[in-house]
Amino acid sequence: MDNDYMTKTKAGRIEERVYEDSGKFLSYYYKDSETGKRVKSKIILIGKNETKAYFLIPMKDKELAINADFDLDSKVNLNGEAVSLRDLINKT
Repeated sequence: MDNDYMTKTKAGRIEERVYEDSGKFLSYYYKDSETGKRVKSKIILIGKNETKAYFLIPMKDKELAINADFDLDSKVNLNGEAVSLRDLINKT
């Protein structure tokens, strides 16, 4: 491999890592109100060029990422207080 940004997959193919975007992120999880168990997580990636969101669904040894919609005015529990995602992002 000629460059530091080149990598080899387990299958032996050569791939190139290419910069796409950078920025902030927000992560929170959903908890079953009856059992108290963590059900899934959501991450919101706020880049300079694009914002993306994914549900992270637990599998056996991995997590499956699925495209998700999001609303920055949704609220999450932060130490017993309802706080909007927008406010959390603006604090960082």
